[in-house]
Amino acid sequence: MKKIAAVLLLLLTCQAYAQPTVRQFTFKHRWVDSVYNALTLEERIGQLFMVAAYSGGENKNDRQIQSLIDRHGIGGVIFMQGTPEAQAQQTNRFQKAAKVPLLVAMDAEWGLGMRLTGVKDLPRQMTIGASRSDTLMYEIGVAVAEQCKRLGVHINFAPAVDINSNPKNPVIGFRSFGSDKELVSRLGIAYMQALQSNGVMACAKHFPGHGDVTVDSHHDLPQIDKDAAALKVLELYPFQQLFDRGIQSVMIAHLNLPQLDTARVPSTLSYNIVTNLLKKEMKFDGLIFTDALNMKGVANYYPAGEVEVLAFLAGNDVLLFSQDVGLAIQKIVAAYHNGTLTEERLAHSVKKILGAKYDKGLQYYTPVEEQRVTEDLNKAYDDIMLHTAVQTATLVSDHYKMIPAFSKIKNKAFITFNASEQQIKMYKAHYPNAVFINMDSRQNAAYILKTLRTLPKGTMLVGSLHKLSRYPGDKEQYGYSDSQIQVLQYLSQQKQSLLLLYGVPYMSRHFCKAPALLVAYEDQPAFQNNIIRVLEGALPPNGTLPVEICR
Repeated sequence: MKKIAAVLLLLLTCQAYAQPTVRQFTFKHRWVDSVYNALTLEERIGQLFMVAAYSGGENKNDRQIQSLIDRHGIGGVIFMQGTPEAQAQQTNRFQKAAKVPLLVAMDAEWGLGMRLTGVKDLPRQMTIGASRSDTLMYEIGVAVAEQCKRLGVHINFAPAVDINSNPKNPVIGFRSFGSDKELVSRLGIAYMQALQSNGVMACAKHFPGHGDVTVDSHHDLPQIDKDAAALKVLELYPFQQLFDRGIQSVMIAHLNLPQLDTARVPSTLSYNIVTNLLKKEMKFDGLIFTDALNMKGVANYYPAGEVEVLAFLAGNDVLLFSQDVGLAIQKIVAAYHNGTLTEERLAHSVKKILGAKYDKGLQYYTPVEEQRVTEDLNKAYDDIMLHTAVQTATLVSDHYKMIPAFSKIKNKAFITFNASEQQIKMYKAHYPNAVFINMDSRQNAAYILKTLRTLPKGTMLVGSLHKLSRYPGDKEQYGYSDSQIQVLQYLSQQKQSLLLLYGVPYMSRHFCKAPALLVAYEDQPAFQNNIIRVLEGALPPNGTLPVEICR
């Protein structure tokens, strides 16, 4: 009898937990349908648009955004530059004014510091790639999710699961976890799960893969000459892994893939890529965002208004960064009335957008707390930087075992490149008897080399590279001058020399034969302090290069 009672209690308990799920599902569809039916045609089309909002800086545009909400009923905003406090105030004001609550998004690949003044940058994806740690990625992802929720952000356009297979890539690079598809997939899944388990929509980008390009789609349309089979082996692999595990959205890149679409239209505007490949073949049914429609990869070739119609007909749900929302709505209305766009197609995307709003609790919108925002957003920074530094320092080479002997070598000379006073001070605190030479981009190589040749024989030469550009630039020198490269190449030829690289590891392609090289990835105090601990033998270098540098 007790067993029967226990089984009945278990069944009742299961039913009690199952019932709200069914009810919630029903309420969601009722809410979505009721909102959709209450909107005019123009207002339904307005829901497709997510526009750029600047809470500060020279592009501050709160009046324009307010006008777009009032006149066109836009569906969302992507916040760009400004301050956390200003963004909190704008978010509350915009949400209060909107007939239908707004979806709020940000590009926050390495946290909200990517966009907002006063918020400290969390580690970039390539840095995390050096750790090979799902646990570290999840920890950082949770911190980013908490930042998003604190500021009323529902969607983070991350992770970038582009495989950076081309070292000359001018736009991805450090934004990728690396050049290995399994690593990119595994860490991308961890980032996605951290965001979505904590109430923030993740977005896989830039479909179908932006890693193997030499042109920045912000400036022109890159071309990738690979067929579907080759793309499936590499570029599409991480996307499919994330789709299979439930990522809620994807962003389409501006790419020319002539072997996937013989019409040679950008992937954003290609029915064959967005609908046939992404939705039908790869079975993705989440929200589909265009990349910014003001980027030259499409804007150079299609006029405003027309590009939005083509993007929507291709299968995208959300039109990001439209250059002219009013004109685009007129063009889509015209396509609706002439039969180019069906009611079924419009309802499909608008109801997906409304469903996402329901899932984010926007039917019961709560204002963002406007006080102490910056302080709250930075609260996890110190711990995360420390954990990441310890797990990512990478020993690329040490042919003569100089690092184990480092602390025993009497004469040392630190040749720092673009170092700040604070960075030099940190070295001096540990090595007060060393010689220090700092070289900026304006100095002459001959003078520095002459100084180095006067040092006592047997002096350990330590080159420390700071303030590297995140992108290669025309000469692939990451912002360094020819003179600086000349000195670095001299150092790499000396038997008793060690290079410490605080930045993108691709820079070391200029000194592949360096006898000893340590990569720290981030030019931050926690990473410099960790490198010093490695040099002193207090910690091992735990990282692994996430990309191939020298063959």
